[in-house]
Amino acid sequence: MARHKEFDQNQVINKAMDLFWSRGYEATSVQDLVDHVGIGRGSLYDTFGDKRSLYLNALERYQERSGVALFELFEQTDSAKVALKQFFEAQIDAAVADPAQRGCFVVNTAVELAPHDPEIAGKVQAAFGKTEDAFYRLIAKGQATGEIVSTHDARCLARFLLNTLMGLRVMAKAKLGRKALEDSVKIALSSL
Repeated sequence: MARHKEFDQNQVINKAMDLFWSRGYEATSVQDLVDHVGIGRGSLYDTFGDKRSLYLNALERYQERSGVALFELFEQTDSAKVALKQFFEAQIDAAVADPAQRGCFVVNTAVELAPHDPEIAGKVQAAFGKTEDAFYRLIAKGQATGEIVSTHDARCLARFLLNTLMGLRVMAKAKLGRKALEDSVKIALSSL
């Protein structure tokens, strides 16, 4: 008879996500995971397979959590510019408030693992694509109402805002401070 798991898999994934997000994949050993999430090595392997599989679960969890607010804000707004301003302000607030200055888990993954892991590169590209698409829909909506200038293609503007967002997250990780982040956003939004 199979033993009943005496831990919550969601809690383990959340704790693993926090550890990977703070330290990265390579700097996190299986023993670090065992110590941090509070389950035995055997349980970790039996449930998740290996460190890489647990990392993929953690990356997916991060994407589930981080994308929801963006998409909800963009879908529920009447003003594209106001939504973008609120979104970027929230990103800056969150980045500055994070005492660990972890940046973005997806961006960290893009830098650390995507260059030599095609599967992970695909997951990063998909995450970036969802964010780009959300920006695109909002920009197209703003262009249709005349709120956002139509001198630039909506897809190009969406990619520009995606790049701005990813740059903000890297700048935050490098601890460049609120003013540098705000200046970047101010220029990006003025292009609309």
